[in-house]
Amino acid sequence: MNLDEKIGLLIRHIKGLRNLEFVKPEIQVPYNHMGATIIDAMLQAGTTWKTVVKPRIEKLLTYSEAKTTTGFHNLISKVGIKDLLNWTDDEKPNRISKAVYFFLEEGIETEADLKNWLCKDTNIPRLKQLRGVGNKTADYFKILAGIPTSAIDRHLIEFLRKAGIEIDLNDYTEAREIINRTADKMGIDRSLLDHSIWKNMSDKKSNRKICRGGHYR
Repeated sequence: MNLDEKIGLLIRHIKGLRNLEFVKPEIQVPYNHMGATIIDAMLQAGTTWKTVVKPRIEKLLTYSEAKTTTGFHNLISKVGIKDLLNWTDDEKPNRISKAVYFFLEEGIETEADLKNWLCKDTNIPRLKQLRGVGNKTADYFKILAGIPTSAIDRHLIEFLRKAGIEIDLNDYTEAREIINRTADKMGIDRSLLDHSIWKNMSDKKSNRKICRGGHYR
């Protein structure tokens, strides 16, 4: 089955579903607040967004000084990242701190800066050198910066399989291409389709507490 056939199969599956709604996330992005963008992207993996990430974003949004990367760095230096996040272990706070330093070194102060930086393909491998940043998180940073795309995880893979499309778990790029091009053919924003598929699948799994971190997660 070639790529176009897989896209056609997915479109037919989506159109045949009665319970798939095209829904926007609870909080609109970009946040225009780099502190919120960084903690969202770096906390999302392996957490429940609504109960773990969302309240921390809402708290951080009250700190207007953290709208820029420099301002967020200064706030962390003053308050302490673990106290700011009300977080007990060191791993994710350390990841956030390293991401902040990385963006400072790259001259990224706002989401507009981040968007321009992420649009250069040569920068993506460098971003993925950060601990905790893989394919999904890199694409999630794109979503948060306002670049329409999908961030592939188990829920989207399962949705593709329910549509009759077998995807190699190691072939992240193909799964993303299928969903992105399906959105384009349907005239839907790529990030909106990503979120709608994820929400549809995660709602079905909620009783089993299978969750995916992130703003669109």
